[in-house]
Amino acid sequence: MSQTFTITGRLASAHKKIDITNAEGEVVYTVSSKVASIHHTGYVTDARTGKQIAEINAKVVSLHHIYYVDMADGTSFQLSTEFFHLKDIKDIPELNLQLRGNVMDFNFSVVDLTTNEEVARAHRHLASLHRIFDLEVLDESRVDELVCIFVVLKRMIDIRKKQQMADITTP
Repeated sequence: MSQTFTITGRLASAHKKIDITNAEGEVVYTVSSKVASIHHTGYVTDARTGKQIAEINAKVVSLHHIYYVDMADGTSFQLSTEFFHLKDIKDIPELNLQLRGNVMDFNFSVVDLTTNEEVARAHRHLASLHRIFDLEVLDESRVDELVCIFVVLKRMIDIRKKQQMADITTP
């Protein structure tokens, strides 16, 4: 049985809080960031238990945005934006997962490289005033990891969109 999660950002929040809700509209995960942080530190928390499931940090000096994710269970992995330029297939070797599809438009799937089975699908609501993203988790045993991937990719996409807007408005 799959689970569907929706991610939306709060419009006015100094801590850049994000709620991730389930199909019933209940907040299942929250994401918060420090107001002033060199490493753009963020925390993913299970909203039902209050337990932190991951810490996300950005590499300070880098040509490509690189994020390090440290899960509460000891698992760590990283994601970077460098793959957006050439192809929308990205391996996450630490998790034995691969992203396939149009990552920048948030229309992709996550595949387990051991079984070659799809474990999640992500897409963006096109007809929405605010950017709303959905993640359908097909392998519930990996839900925390998949939610963290989802959060990091949303951050990367938001940064890329801000940079594109800055480039457009800069004479």
